[in-house]
Amino acid sequence: MSLRDPDDVLSGWVPLHDPGPAPDLSELDGTDPLVAEWLLSDHPWAELERTRRRQAGLQSTIDRAHPHSPPWVREAEIDMAEPDQAHVKRMRRSLEGQRQLDDVMYVYPPGLIGPMGSLWPPPGYPPHRPGLEAGGWNLDA
Repeated sequence: MSLRDPDDVLSGWVPLHDPGPAPDLSELDGTDPLVAEWLLSDHPWAELERTRRRQAGLQSTIDRAHPHSPPWVREAEIDMAEPDQAHVKRMRRSLEGQRQLDDVMYVYPPGLIGPMGSLWPPPGYPPHRPGLEAGGWNLDA
C-alpha cells in the first residue's frame, strides 16, 4: 500500500481509538462546509451516516419510481451499489473541485483521512478539544 495517495489508506485501516456507539447524526446539515468534509472522513460514525443517507436516498428514489421510470432511477441504484470507498474517493475529488473554484489552494483535509480520521468527531459534537482541528494541531488556539 502506497501512502502517497492518502485515499489509499481507506481500505484496511484501523482506527486510533474506538469512538463508541454512533449518536443520531441525521440532523447534521450536509450543506455546512465543515459537515460536508466530515461526512467524507474516515471516522466510523461518518461511514455509518453516509450509508444511512445513501440508503434513504435510494429508498426515496424507489418509492417515487413507476414502471416507466426515467433513467435517473437506474443511476440512483448504480450510485448506491458503488462501494463506500470508491464513493468517498469520488466525492472528495468533487468537493475539492467545487471548493477550488473559490480557493485554488484547497485540498481535502488530510487529518480526516485514514487512522487519524477516527479522532475527529462531527463538527460541533462534544467533546471538542480546543486547538485540535481536522487539518492537524492548531497550536495558536
